[in-house]
Amino acid sequence: MNFSTPEALWLLLLAPLAAALYAYAARQRQAALALFLGPGASPAVAASGGVVRRRVVGAALVTGAVACVVIALSGPRFGRTLRETTQESLDLMVALDVSQSMEAEDVAPSRLQRAKLEIQRIVEERPGARVGLVVFAGEAFLQCPLTTDRSAFRLFLDAAEPSLVPLQGTDLGAALDVTRAAFEEAAEADRPRAVLVVSDGEAHEGSGASGADALRESGAELFAIGVGTDDGGKIPLRRQGAIVGYKTDREGAEVTTRYEDASLRAVAGRGSVFRLGRRGSVAADVDRRLDGLDRAVAGGERYETYAERYQWPLALALLLLLTERALWLRPERQRRAVAA
Repeated sequence: MNFSTPEALWLLLLAPLAAALYAYAARQRQAALALFLGPGASPAVAASGGVVRRRVVGAALVTGAVACVVIALSGPRFGRTLRETTQESLDLMVALDVSQSMEAEDVAPSRLQRAKLEIQRIVEERPGARVGLVVFAGEAFLQCPLTTDRSAFRLFLDAAEPSLVPLQGTDLGAALDVTRAAFEEAAEADRPRAVLVVSDGEAHEGSGASGADALRESGAELFAIGVGTDDGGKIPLRRQGAIVGYKTDREGAEVTTRYEDASLRAVAGRGSVFRLGRRGSVAADVDRRLDGLDRAVAGGERYETYAERYQWPLALALLLLLTERALWLRPERQRRAVAA
């Protein structure tokens, strides 16, 4: 037997205080009753029988109830069970578009920030998988190699911004090439692979179809999340976090960027393109597709668990309190008889 919160046992020191308070309250109650009935009835009150004895027994019952509640708070556990952990064998590489068009705010708060939120939701649903991150615009870089360290992944994901990639544009082919190289560098036998491309679909340097074919030949499943709306939005220019204008073309007209899914469908192939617009989330849909990939036990570990048994002391505390209340039922009837 052990306790999940053993420091709570220090509260047992309050049990004697509870007994003292109970005894004091019982004396005050009896004194108030005698005062209410008057001097002439005091012999009857004294003859009500066992008042002192009831105080002692009641104090003991309340003290026991307080002790039982404290024990329940400390989380008693016993009944050992041996379990074995299993871990997903999935390797998931996320290719995130950080081109300037992802700064558009047709999807709040922006395409890029919304994409990060969806990626984080998906990753949190796969605690046993290895995940990695590639960022791309006009060129691509490995931002985070495959890892099971979720804190490191979140750190690299939060840092993904257009400023990370000096050459702007959208080269899906480069992103898929870097993704394939990351898989090969961290290759482990019999681990299923999945690639999640997250972009608004504006591919200026190529659709990446050949890179997608190479990934599929290596056994990877490809999926895509398309971020943006058909109406599109302007691309804000910021200085110290404040919008100072919008991106313009060579003629000085403000540029409107719109969602395009042709390149994403070319990449996804047999996979799926999940549309992320102004409302809703696609994380659950992506997670269901990833569930279809094979899993295996990888690095299983044995550990012991104990069943929580806090219900038992709580039930005993309730029983003790009900018993304490029952002690005073007879005196109450006698008090009504004396008053009559």
